[in-house]
Amino acid sequence: MGKVSTNLKGGIDFKRVLIKYARNWYLFALALIIAYLIATIQNRYVVPIYSLSTSVLIEDKSNKSVLDQRGSISADPLFLNSKLIDNQIAILKSFSQIRLIIRNLNFEVSYFAKGTYIWEEIYTRAPFIVKLDTGHSQVRNVRFELKFDGKSGFQFRSEHPGGVPEVKNYRFGEVISGKDYSFSILLKDNINPADYTGQDYGFMINDLNQLTAQYRKKTNIETAKQGSVIVITSSGPNKNKEKDYLNELTRVFLVTNLEKKNRILTSTIEFIDGQILQMGADLDSAEQKLEEFRKDNKFMQLSAKATALLKEMGDLAKDRANLLSDKKYYEYLLDYLLKHNSFEDVVMPSTVGLSLPLFSDLVLKLSTVSLEKEDLIANSSRQNPYIQVLDEQISNMKVALIENMNSIIKTTQLKIDDLDKRLLEKDVDFSTLPGIERKYLEIERKYNVYNNLYDFLLQRKSETEIQRAANTPDHEILDYAGDTGITTVSASPKTAYLNALIWAILIPAVFLFLIVLLNNRILSRDDIDAITDIPVIGTLVRNTDKRTGKILLSANSAFTETLRIIKIKLNLDPTKGEQVISVTSSVIDEGKTYLAIHLASVYALAGKKTLLLGFDLHRPKISEAFNLTRSEGVTNFLINDLEIDQVIQHTYTKNLDILLSGPTPPNPDELIESEKTRELFSVLRQRYDFIIVDTPPVGYLGDAFLLNRYSDVTLYVVRYNYSTKKHFATSIAEAVENKMKRLNIVFTDVKQKVRNMDIHIPDNTENRHPAIRHFIRLRRSTVGLIRKF
Repeated sequence: MGKVSTNLKGGIDFKRVLIKYARNWYLFALALIIAYLIATIQNRYVVPIYSLSTSVLIEDKSNKSVLDQRGSISADPLFLNSKLIDNQIAILKSFSQIRLIIRNLNFEVSYFAKGTYIWEEIYTRAPFIVKLDTGHSQVRNVRFELKFDGKSGFQFRSEHPGGVPEVKNYRFGEVISGKDYSFSILLKDNINPADYTGQDYGFMINDLNQLTAQYRKKTNIETAKQGSVIVITSSGPNKNKEKDYLNELTRVFLVTNLEKKNRILTSTIEFIDGQILQMGADLDSAEQKLEEFRKDNKFMQLSAKATALLKEMGDLAKDRANLLSDKKYYEYLLDYLLKHNSFEDVVMPSTVGLSLPLFSDLVLKLSTVSLEKEDLIANSSRQNPYIQVLDEQISNMKVALIENMNSIIKTTQLKIDDLDKRLLEKDVDFSTLPGIERKYLEIERKYNVYNNLYDFLLQRKSETEIQRAANTPDHEILDYAGDTGITTVSASPKTAYLNALIWAILIPAVFLFLIVLLNNRILSRDDIDAITDIPVIGTLVRNTDKRTGKILLSANSAFTETLRIIKIKLNLDPTKGEQVISVTSSVIDEGKTYLAIHLASVYALAGKKTLLLGFDLHRPKISEAFNLTRSEGVTNFLINDLEIDQVIQHTYTKNLDILLSGPTPPNPDELIESEKTRELFSVLRQRYDFIIVDTPPVGYLGDAFLLNRYSDVTLYVVRYNYSTKKHFATSIAEAVENKMKRLNIVFTDVKQKVRNMDIHIPDNTENRHPAIRHFIRLRRSTVGLIRKF
């Protein structure tokens, strides 16, 4: 007997998938039409988006200018490469910086013109400008619409609930006001209103904070692969607007950088001026005393000892004066740290000729953290936990700076004390000099100290002023926006149609593929062969004519010929006792009764005395198929109610008799296993050449297994797109296990076009619903037209 496989997973039948695609070609055609319409509508209503870029070179300046230790332009190469560029990017994308750009370019009001399908932003091409009343509240993000009347006015309306729902006429320059808005509309210079008659225009007053957030989000800054170059990109529906935005952003960036450098130098000059003013007064006083002493004492020349002593004491006094100046500067820094949180205007140590690397490094780090905090506040609330972490870092850095300055001040004071001690020692030698020389030496020593410091301060001021006059930004614009090309980032019309084509093919393909993949029903002989190696003795195409006796009415039809082939393949010989053919299936409605009826008709047409025996005692169908009124049958004979001749019914067809199942008994199994059943088949074998037995499905009942002892051949019916693989595999395995005799499979109700000019298949189109008839005719016409091409 045949083998049965219960492994139903298998692989994907691509052949079946392709057949499914071919049979449902109209789904692809419909999807293409719908996708084309959607793409067309999309191209009409989608606003194109353009992307522009500009590039800036971040200079790595490592000169020894007074600005070298400034935090944002640190000359440390190791720190610059990793932090300087990040700092500049943070400045460019800071909320305050972008808000300033938006204000500079007057982006607060956006202007639109209505095209065929959508509103298009026209930026500076609008023939009018909107002048806002700054003292009045303005509704935001609401479009106001106007249309030129060709004279000196326009029609105006608004969809805002508190605005102008109906069209009203206004003159240019006239104030338009409401509860939430107040503005006037002015014509631009050299604009003739008649040239814009009938054109719909609109404008919108933007919320600056929202607009700043939008521009900040779409401003993308990346560093180049090599060097210290950053590339800034932005995208939007208006090319000129994005171009102006990027160029203004880089311009303000450079201007801000230069102003910051100049502000530092200006603060340095102001500090030096204060020192010069004080030092000049001290120098004048010392010079005046020196002249008066010489005049009063007629003193012109010092002795050699006094001259040497004067030089030594002058050097010590000069060092002491320098230390006092340094201490004063350190006290200035300490006071600045205690009173300020920002370090934009602080005079750095290098400005006054000092080197404090630890202080400069701490200021640099503090500036970086402060900038990060400001950037975070612009994008979130102050309740952000990370802001609290940054506040703690800033506080710790300030404490470290203050401790550093206190330590430096103490160290400087110790140096001053040491010089004072050395000066006291020189005073002992000084006291041995004559009185007049001692007095003169003291005055001249002070004068020399003040004079040297005054000259030093004048030199530093001159150097700083020269540097401020020749100052340039640290960075440089390499490519301006608009010069490096404009790219379209939104979907182009071609892309929309291409995407539509892809989706039009993909969606039906996936849909049909899933139908095939998830369909657990038997759709081909390959599905049967994958489950069992029991032979498929025949394949019956779908029969649209459901009338019983079709074979008798159309003896030469393709359906009849297929059944004749099955009869030939069975090759039963009544003389050898091969007479009984059982017909069964897995479940109900698979067509076993239909097959039994028409197979019996084939044998009858062949001149064989044939009996159609209904042994489905649970769900009989033969009487309904033949419209028989008598209900007597097998049951009546088995319970000894009637004789065999009384239950057999003759048909109008020669050689074809019918024995119905009869009334449904309460104990079908017992009746089948009774001796009367054996007697029945014995009598029937003597009277008929062939007996076609309609048995119950083996998937539900075991009657077919009980009747197997009386059968010579078993035909197992599998219905196309109805029988499930799971039920078939289970039932056919049971049939094999119960050793059903000469088991063969008949595949029924298969869709297949029969192309045989000698075979006539009736067209039942006219018997269908009118809508279905029109659809079928339209489909045939379409197919015929396609074939012509």
